[in-house]
Amino acid sequence: MNQTLFKSVVVFGVLALFGALRMPFEQSLSKELQDRQVLSPAFDMEARASLSQKGFIASFGSLRPTLAALYALRTSGELSRSDWSGLEDSFESIVLLDPYNAYYWDLGSWHMAYNAASASRENRDLAPLKRMKLAEEYTRKGENFLDRGIRANPESYELRMAKARMWSRPTVEPDYEKVAETLEQTLSEIDLPETRRESVLRNLFYALLRVPERVDEAYELGRELFKNPQNRVPSLLNGLCALQMHPRVEVVDPLSFEDLYGDRETALALLKNYYAVEDPYKPMYGVKELLERLEYLANSNQ
Repeated sequence: MNQTLFKSVVVFGVLALFGALRMPFEQSLSKELQDRQVLSPAFDMEARASLSQKGFIASFGSLRPTLAALYALRTSGELSRSDWSGLEDSFESIVLLDPYNAYYWDLGSWHMAYNAASASRENRDLAPLKRMKLAEEYTRKGENFLDRGIRANPESYELRMAKARMWSRPTVEPDYEKVAETLEQTLSEIDLPETRRESVLRNLFYALLRVPERVDEAYELGRELFKNPQNRVPSLLNGLCALQMHPRVEVVDPLSFEDLYGDRETALALLKNYYAVEDPYKPMYGVKELLERLEYLANSNQ
C-alpha cells in the first residue's frame, strides 16, 4: 500500500515538473501567435464568463469576420428598441468573432458609454438615483470594453483616443487624470508619426492643465510645445498665459504678450474667448483681472 502511494507521488511529481517546464514555452508560443493575430487575444475573467456560452462561434474559422459584420447589422434593431442588454450581448459576440477589428470595439464602447448611459440618465420611469447608477454602470462597461479592445489591439491609436475622449466629455464627470494617463501610455507604447505625436502632446497639455496637482508639468510641456510655431494655437497660448498666473506654477522666464500673442489686440480677443467658455476645470487665476487691464489699455488708446 505504501509502495503504491510512493509510486503515485513520484508520478504526480514528474507530471507537475513537466507541466512547469512546458508552461513558459506554451505561454511564449501563445503570445507569438496572438501577436501574429493567429490566435484570439486572451480575455480577463469577466470577459470569459460573458463569452463562455459562445464557444461555438470560434469554430467558424475564416467566416468569422463576415459573421461579425452580420451581427453588427443586427444591432441597429436593438439600438432602435433601446435594447441595451441585447446590444451589449451582440457586441460581445462580434468582438469574439473579429477581435482584431478596432472599429467594433470602438462602436460597442460608444453604444454603452454614450447611448446606453445617456438613455439611462434620461429614463423618467426610474428613480433619480437608479438612473444615475445605471448610467454610471454603462459608462464603466464602455470603458471596460475599450480596455479589452486596447489589449487585443495595442497598436490602435483610435481606441486609445476614444478612451481619452470618453473621460473628457462634459456630459459625465470628467476625469482628466485618467485622460492624461491614457495619452501618456499612447505616447510611450505606440510609435506615432510626428504630426500625430504633436497632436497627442497638445491634448496631454490640455488634460494636465486641468489636473491641479500636475499644473507644473502642464506648464513645462506647454513651453516645450510652444517652441514649434505650428503648435501655437489659441488654446495653447491661452493655457500658457493662464498657467503663468497660477500660484502653484513656478515661472522662471515668463512669456510676454508679444511672445504669446504678438500684440495686445490679439491677446484681448483670444483671452475673451478663453474666459467666455465655461469650464470649471481649466485655470482661471488672474484671467478676469488681466482682461480688465487689457480692455482699459485698449480704451485708453482710442
